[in-house]
Amino acid sequence: MIATPQGPGVDQTDVITIRLRQRRKIAWLAWFLITAGLAILLLLDRIPLPLRLLMGFVDLVAGAGLLVLRRQKFPVLRKTSPR
Repeated sequence: MIATPQGPGVDQTDVITIRLRQRRKIAWLAWFLITAGLAILLLLDRIPLPLRLLMGFVDLVAGAGLLVLRRQKFPVLRKTSPR
């Protein structure tokens, strides 16, 4: 049994604005994670070194993964005129 979609349809311009908003949020979160990872690695001295390295590198890898996701899943959407 297939469920039919409920509610009004989504206009194409709404889809573009939603995807651009998602792209911006993912980029912001990725750079925040990268910055937090660097801050953990370089600035926190009270955390034991192995835990600090683990936390910092996990944040760096997660941020880089989000940047890759952003590039693959949300390509640059530009309005071009049809030729």
